[in-house]
Amino acid sequence: MPFRSISRFLVIAILSVLVIYHGVVYWSSRDQAIHEIEELFDAQLAHSSNILFNLLGESVSTIDQNNSHLPIVYHGLEEALSSQVDPDDVKALFYQRKIAYQIFNLEGKLLIKSNSAPLEPMAPQDAGFSRTDLDGESWRVFSLYDSDWDFWLHVGESEIIRDELSYNIARQTLLPGVISLPILLLLIILIVIVGLNPLKLLAQHIGKRDPKNLSPIQLLHIPSEIQPVLTAVNQVFSRLQDAIDREQRLTADAAHELRTPLSVIMIHAQNALEANDEDQRSHALRNLESGIKRISRLLEQLLTLSKINPESIPIGPVNLVSIAENVLSEMLPKIENKAQDIELVSEYRRLSIQGSEFLLEILMRNLVDNAINYTQTNGKINVTLSTEKDLVEISISDNGPGVPEEDMSKLKERFYRQNHKEGFGAGLGLSLVQSIVEFHHGSLSFKRNKPSGLCVFVSLPLESNKI
Repeated sequence: MPFRSISRFLVIAILSVLVIYHGVVYWSSRDQAIHEIEELFDAQLAHSSNILFNLLGESVSTIDQNNSHLPIVYHGLEEALSSQVDPDDVKALFYQRKIAYQIFNLEGKLLIKSNSAPLEPMAPQDAGFSRTDLDGESWRVFSLYDSDWDFWLHVGESEIIRDELSYNIARQTLLPGVISLPILLLLIILIVIVGLNPLKLLAQHIGKRDPKNLSPIQLLHIPSEIQPVLTAVNQVFSRLQDAIDREQRLTADAAHELRTPLSVIMIHAQNALEANDEDQRSHALRNLESGIKRISRLLEQLLTLSKINPESIPIGPVNLVSIAENVLSEMLPKIENKAQDIELVSEYRRLSIQGSEFLLEILMRNLVDNAINYTQTNGKINVTLSTEKDLVEISISDNGPGVPEEDMSKLKERFYRQNHKEGFGAGLGLSLVQSIVEFHHGSLSFKRNKPSGLCVFVSLPLESNKI
């Protein structure tokens, strides 16, 4: 369940847990104390009953039908009870007055009782403890039977005594907790404030940073609970910096490369307007169309480069054989236009890797297109798919003029074009291929083909799915 304030939630949660815990402990202790009080009072009640029982003995047999000896026995019992209590102890005397006793013969006739005892029996004629209600008040009764003189002794004690003692114990146990609750609340608030202070410091640090500063935040002695937040913030900064770098690079690349084609297009447009005959106008318009296509291709490549972001491109199993077949089929008109011979070689019908189908199609299209562009008419191009240990090898070789050894290291640079006077592309194709290869954790390399031409090698991690 969401909550607006962590500190308030923690204070309420901790305080609630402590209150519940102390409540459980209190009730458990109270129940245990009541149980101990019950056992203590039961023991005292049984002890008092045994004292009375032993004092009675033969005296009960001397009570005649007219109860002529009743006062003597009665006073003896009162003295027996009084002897257990300090006369100066007012509290004990108060408790004493809540003890009652009765003596019945086997016929159920009352022989003697205390002033606080009722006329009817306080308990059935069963030895041991029992409970009864007298005038709406609960009494605990202990019964004894004298088999020698055939009489029952019932000694009862009002449970008000026990309730009062239980109440006093409960109050004394609960009172310190209630008094300490405000102090406990203040301590919890202080602990929560101190505990959340690193989060506040992190927020202040982020708030004071320059908006242009996207470098990672470095804080010393940060708690382990805050470290994931700091790591996530630094990751966001890193992604923002990458996005800004891509946009700046796209802007710079576009400004760099579009300047010349736009100037050329303007010249072709002026030539078409100023042409003296239809042939000159047609030639200028064809050049204009070629320039527009070049700019369109350039923009497409620049936008593709800017979109290569691992977090936004879907990844899944991709069949490289199928991609190669589709690209060659798509570019067949261009191949036939130059009367070139192109061959796809693969010992597998399916060769899968984990990657982006969209990007791998662009990779294959750029490599094949470069080979077509830089290979002469009637030239030969080979596209080979193979495996080497845990890698997929893509090689595209041609018998064109090739690349001088000293220029091999420049092929991955942006806007580098061999024979740029011929006007093939914008020099972004292999740079785009390099970005796609890096995205798939692969490698890109070049080698001179013998006797002439260039061979491009792409190595990508292999998924264990080949047929």
